[in-house]
Amino acid sequence: MASACNTDSTEVKKAHFDGRSGSDGETQKQTAAQQDRAGPVSMEKQGQDLKEDQFKEEHLRQIEAMFREADTDCGGSLDMDEFREAFKKIMVDVEDEDLDIIFMKVDTNCDGTVDWDEFLNYMLLEFRERDTLQKQSLTLYFPKPLKIVPVNSCKPIVRLQFYPFQSHTLQTEGLGELEKSASKSHVQSGRYLSINQDGVLNYWSERFKLTRTVKLDLIKKSRQVLIMDMVCLSNLSLLALASTGRVVEFYDISASKCDRVFSLTGLESYAVVMDYWSDGIKGVFSFGDADGCVSVFISVDVVQNGLFNIEAFKSGHIPVPALLKNTSKLYLCFKVALHSDWCQQVRFLPELKAVATCCSSDQTAMVLTTILHSHKAEVHNTAFQVRKGILCFDYSPEFNILVTGGFDRILRIWDPYITNKTKSEIKGHSAAIIYVTINSRDSRIISISKDKNVLVWDLQDCVCLQHIPSMNIVLGQLPISSIYYNKDTNTLVLATFMIGVLQGVVDDVKQLKTSHKDPLCAALYNSNFKQVVSGCHNGVVCVWDILTGEKVMQFRTSPKPVEITAMAFDGPKRRLFTGSKDGTLRMWNFNNGALLLTLPLLDDNEITSIQYINQRIYVSGWSKKVMWYLDTLVEDKMEYRVWNQYHAEDINSMHVHSNKMLATASYNGDIIIWNVGSGQAFCRFNANESSHPLIPIRADSSCLNESPQPQSKLYTPKPSSISTGELEKPRQAVQKVVFLNTRERSPDTAILLTCAADGCVHAWSVHQQGGLLGKFRAVFNKEAAIGSMSTDSKDLVLFTGDSRGYITLWEIEGYCCCMSRDQDTPVEKESCVHLPSLIPKYCQLEGPRKITLEHHRYKWPESSSDSSSCVELMEGSPEDHCQCGVCGTFPAPCHSQH
Repeated sequence: MASACNTDSTEVKKAHFDGRSGSDGETQKQTAAQQDRAGPVSMEKQGQDLKEDQFKEEHLRQIEAMFREADTDCGGSLDMDEFREAFKKIMVDVEDEDLDIIFMKVDTNCDGTVDWDEFLNYMLLEFRERDTLQKQSLTLYFPKPLKIVPVNSCKPIVRLQFYPFQSHTLQTEGLGELEKSASKSHVQSGRYLSINQDGVLNYWSERFKLTRTVKLDLIKKSRQVLIMDMVCLSNLSLLALASTGRVVEFYDISASKCDRVFSLTGLESYAVVMDYWSDGIKGVFSFGDADGCVSVFISVDVVQNGLFNIEAFKSGHIPVPALLKNTSKLYLCFKVALHSDWCQQVRFLPELKAVATCCSSDQTAMVLTTILHSHKAEVHNTAFQVRKGILCFDYSPEFNILVTGGFDRILRIWDPYITNKTKSEIKGHSAAIIYVTINSRDSRIISISKDKNVLVWDLQDCVCLQHIPSMNIVLGQLPISSIYYNKDTNTLVLATFMIGVLQGVVDDVKQLKTSHKDPLCAALYNSNFKQVVSGCHNGVVCVWDILTGEKVMQFRTSPKPVEITAMAFDGPKRRLFTGSKDGTLRMWNFNNGALLLTLPLLDDNEITSIQYINQRIYVSGWSKKVMWYLDTLVEDKMEYRVWNQYHAEDINSMHVHSNKMLATASYNGDIIIWNVGSGQAFCRFNANESSHPLIPIRADSSCLNESPQPQSKLYTPKPSSISTGELEKPRQAVQKVVFLNTRERSPDTAILLTCAADGCVHAWSVHQQGGLLGKFRAVFNKEAAIGSMSTDSKDLVLFTGDSRGYITLWEIEGYCCCMSRDQDTPVEKESCVHLPSLIPKYCQLEGPRKITLEHHRYKWPESSSDSSSCVELMEGSPEDHCQCGVCGTFPAPCHSQH
């Protein structure tokens, strides 16, 4: 009797150790009822933890038998040598050191021996404590409750899709594994699309705010036509709709359009499920119909040639029987009868080079159809047999597994090359499983059943980590009609006649969050729409909501990735002008990404600056010239002019004062002041040559062969406190010019600020008796250079950004303004001031928000190495204070202190 009790006790411990207290089905139901549960630790750990985590029930049974066999002295326990010998028979790769550590952990009484009960008790307590610890630290995969999004329709939503913003498709051929991984880790931004049975298409932001509603004009062969499925062909800007009218219609959804382009006709049965895949070149479109047939359409180059041979059918109606004849080498089409019931899901799996389909029949529950290389090749099918069939599936290329679900309420994990046996089966649902997806990054499986229960599983240990019961899925009494899971953002979207959103945690801290894939070249604020428009070197423009930080629009400025080098708004700030490295100037409606006009190409050199003045678009750059276009939408009648060339080097920057004066700065340090009305250059500055105004020198090709003119002064200057000897001898390029538009032009007031490559900011009086009035060093590192400058609307504060990533605020109120002629020494100001004192009162906001800075300076990413448009704070202390100019006061750098 005692022996029997001992055996029963041991079996109970084994059951607890294995995580089971009854039958598999009952245990899984109890597991699914839990909100969260931590399974055993991953088996990928190293060292001694690995050896302990490898113990499963089958190991325990073997170990128990080994304990009895290895007990050579019949003492009822094992010493260290016997312990090693026993474990090496079932764990071949284990090291002696690891086994010794386990032995010493189990041998708590230090008697040099371990018996079976002692070992089992240790393992039970070890895993119980570890399980408790993991439960305490475990974060629910979907921690927030379901967010309900109402929809203005009583019809069920047939399909949800994610439509990413258009961006250049990365080609991974020839890239290393690191580059490929980096390209895959980028999170795509876009919008969601939903469509109901009646063809009402809704556009949703990523936060599920309704942005647009379109009632599609469907081809109706009868009075009532219902939408069966929808798929987004994102790289083609097309939307495919399948309906009971036995047609598949394709709509153009680029920008604000939603027009029917063409349609597939001649279907023997209506399509019920569709799928589209593309790697940027090849495209595969497939659909399954109500008769169980699958049609596959392959395009060798989908971007260049399109998905179908449309040119052969100019009416816009493409008969499928004609496509199946395969008359063109650029396309390959085939149709195969696979199932005895209608298709439940279809998907092309590029890693397996096969199209996977499933249905509710037993013999052909799921079929993998190999993609043909030629229309003469024989179709090869691989069938999986499951009782009551398969309703849904997903494939993980990282783990090379298929996960299926169906009417029998069992999740099955398959090796795609083994059809007669599953790798494992997971029980837990009490109704038919209608959706399953795999998140390989987190090793998670998400399954949803017909009774609206959502379960999250650990992929490796097959244990339930979270169960969201149907009472928490408040989506009405109708069954779930569509589901979409965004793996990048871990967002699960459910739909009936309304939409429910489960926002999960994204636990990828190593991934760098950036606004663009490539470095930024410009960012503009639009006060009308409260938006920020940014452009990057890959030719992509993004529009951001300044209040929420949400991306509301994204578009490409050219078919091929051409670097954006300059951007500007028009006067009313309704349109956007972009200049490219190839000299192309384009006009955009940035709210919908529509290209309004491509301006005539006058020069193919890089554009560095764009200004909109008096209904004209002024452009300058590496052409060394200033050009303007009259603002009109009629390209044939576009009026433009090219001003005389006064720059001998590339123009880096351009700015305007009161729509009357234009300043341009070039690589050799020349600053030319122009009369906007006449287009004449009337003044030149160059700190490398003189602190006084100089006469502009023509640099046209007709003048280049002439002997250089003497560097004569334009006017008799007033006495200046800055001597020529104080100027740097090496010629310094001028990077940026900024006019102070609130100041009036006078001899003793600086209205123009320029920054040179040495990190110094110069203040100029643009007057016949003006010149250089002040100068200060705006960087705190000798190797740094100013890359950008800007002022507030009242010219009280100057913002400078340098190549080291620092943004610095400078107080310029009264700087070089109305200076006395006999003022020879600067007025000393406080070298370090508090940040609030530098913010003008009209910019300050009152409220509960409070920011405390302690020895911080603003840091921004360099445009040459970072694509983030976020502003960070970086700890540091000022290395050097700015150098004071000889005339006037100098700005105080923004350094906070206690």
